Amino acid sequence: MIRSLAASLLVCLLAVPAFAQDIPVRSGEHGNFTRLALDIPADLVWRLEQVEAERVTLHFERDGLRFDTSAVFDRIDQSRIRTLTPSAAGDALQIDLSCPCVADAFTLQGRMLVLDILPGTFTPTPQTVEAPAEKPAQRRGETAGLFDIRVGQNPGIGPDPSGSPFLPSFRPTQGEAITAPAPAPEPGLEPGRFEQMLAEQLATAATDGLLKPAVREPPKAASIPGGHALPTGIRADPPGGAHLPGSIEAALAGRDPDDLQAHVRIGGIACVSASDLDVASWGSETTFDELIPELRSRLYGEFDRLDEEIMLAMARAYINIGFGAEARALLDLAQGRNEPVLMALAAIVDGRADRTGVFAGQTSCDGPAALWAVAGSTTLPESAQIDANAVLRAFEELPLQLRELLGPNLATRLAEEGQPDAARGVISRLARATGDHSDDMRFSEARISQLEGAVEDAQALLGEIAARPGPNAAEAVAASIEIATEHGSPIGTRMTDLSTAYSTELRDTDQGPDLWLANIRALAANARYEEAFTALQENPEYPEETRAKAVTDALEILTDHAADPSFLKQTVGDPGRFDGLAKPAAALAVSGRLLQIGLPDAARAWLEFEGIDRAARDTRLLNARIHLARGEPEEAEIGLIGLQGEDVLRLRAEARRMMGDFEYATNAFETLGETRRAESAAWLAGDWAALEAQGGTLGAAAALADSSPLDLGGPPSLAIAESLAGSAEETRSTLRALLDETRLPEP
Repeated sequence: MIRSLAASLLVCLLAVPAFAQDIPVRSGEHGNFTRLALDIPADLVWRLEQVEAERVTLHFERDGLRFDTSAVFDRIDQSRIRTLTPSAAGDALQIDLSCPCVADAFTLQGRMLVLDILPGTFTPTPQTVEAPAEKPAQRRGETAGLFDIRVGQNPGIGPDPSGSPFLPSFRPTQGEAITAPAPAPEPGLEPGRFEQMLAEQLATAATDGLLKPAVREPPKAASIPGGHALPTGIRADPPGGAHLPGSIEAALAGRDPDDLQAHVRIGGIACVSASDLDVASWGSETTFDELIPELRSRLYGEFDRLDEEIMLAMARAYINIGFGAEARALLDLAQGRNEPVLMALAAIVDGRADRTGVFAGQTSCDGPAALWAVAGSTTLPESAQIDANAVLRAFEELPLQLRELLGPNLATRLAEEGQPDAARGVISRLARATGDHSDDMRFSEARISQLEGAVEDAQALLGEIAARPGPNAAEAVAASIEIATEHGSPIGTRMTDLSTAYSTELRDTDQGPDLWLANIRALAANARYEEAFTALQENPEYPEETRAKAVTDALEILTDHAADPSFLKQTVGDPGRFDGLAKPAAALAVSGRLLQIGLPDAARAWLEFEGIDRAARDTRLLNARIHLARGEPEEAEIGLIGLQGEDVLRLRAEARRMMGDFEYATNAFETLGETRRAESAAWLAGDWAALEAQGGTLGAAAALADSSPLDLGGPPSLAIAESLAGSAEETRSTLRALLDETRLPEP
């Protein structure tokens, strides 16, 4: 029976990998269509289905597949693909579209499923494509140039029909001298994968400056003793060459695939030229009134054909006056034309990040690219260098309307990246150019002060902005409350009332979640716990990250400042409503206070929250305290196994005391220097000698308990009577002192 059960278990374990196949999903833009690529097993049968205009589904004959879609939107935007949703059973991938598009799919080399989303009209009848045969990687609208390596402002590698359309191929040309045989691939490596990995690593290393191009003479055959030359195809390694592969791997180990600054660029990262960023020359004072209408009249020529040169001039004019959305709409008209620099500029002037990565890594450029790289970033790597002088020079060369538009955000980004002097320089230059100190500038100055640690200055500026109507008033309220929460400062009644009003008025705007969070914080900080926790349940549609922060901050304020009745009302009744939202630190704090109040069962409920690390030291200590409070010393000591420290010894001593091992408890408490608890344990253990050595009331009582009965030694006499009387008096005094010392306090 046991042998049969073991065999069945082994079969199940061996079968698991077959049903838990990882399927990475990669993406790329190819001009007029978007491509997804999935590395699938060679025998996996799939089916493409599009029964709705905005939904495409890939079905697979096998369930239990795990689709990794985490990096899909790193290289594409959401203009064609809105979301990707794996099915619960792991047998399908649903793609929601955001354009009037159709889907086409094919397999490549039998192990890659390629799905293309192309512009087209969807027919209302169900469309199903069952595992079609392989097609060449070149699609409609592509040119032969996509097979080549592209250099310049938009470097990249085109699709290769013999390999992945997203990765470079490695093909030595005929007649190319190969000086050394290529290392054999590791056992189990797929054919062609080694060349692919080598090409990727070489491109990445060149990008990071680890490899430098050099023109060399063909190596001469090295001589060996005896006057013979090395055989053809074998050459001597250069000094130190053995360390090169390790250096490349070490430099690549810490790369973050989600970091646009780390994207591979063929030929390295080059600065976008100043001539391509001469925004000031793209318009004039009459751009809006004269230039744009004149260009619009010439946009379409004979037979309604789009004049792409006029379109580009018009897009540049829109960027010149800060109309980014209009510029992007124009650039989208030319499906076959790719203008990444203009697309990036159009996004940045609209206050959006540079998602294309055009300016990634260019903050140190000695030109206008440094300004756009800072303004278009959300965060920068720690190693990033910023040429502050180049940023300031480029800022002064911008048209005034763009300086007003970009200045405050640019100053904030500089301050966030540790450049407060340059940030204040941007604000001062903007104030001189406009002759005014706008609320946008004041808000940026408040952010700079906050980052520098001048919290009071930041709060004063934010209070001024929030006190009067304006476009930044609501944001100033949220920022002021955030600073007060981080530093434990009081939040005034007026600021709380403003947060309530704005969170209601702007609930359906982009600012809604931040204002709702600010209102929760303000209500909790003003001890209006009932209102705060009621509001937490009224807005479940906000992003989970915002809700988690609101729950966590409210619970932390409640735990630190609320009276016991208010605290218990929110934490004991239905703690499950906070599970999955409260951060582990907040849940542990609530559990600790509940235990301190004397409610170990309620404390244990909070200790079971999602996300709490059961193996963490703080969690194990708290769990042991709960076991002790519940009268479970054995479980408490088991939970402390492997931990060291005075706090652990104290809990272990208490567990032993509860189990009756008073000798261990006495020694442990003495080691900790807790004399009173050591004496108490010794008393319970009956260790009279140890107590006598300590002296004091317990020592006298121990001596009395350890004393022998009085030996009369003969018939009663006056001396014996006097001795008995004295002993009785000493005993009464000792007992009286013991009772006084252990007397319970008056209620």
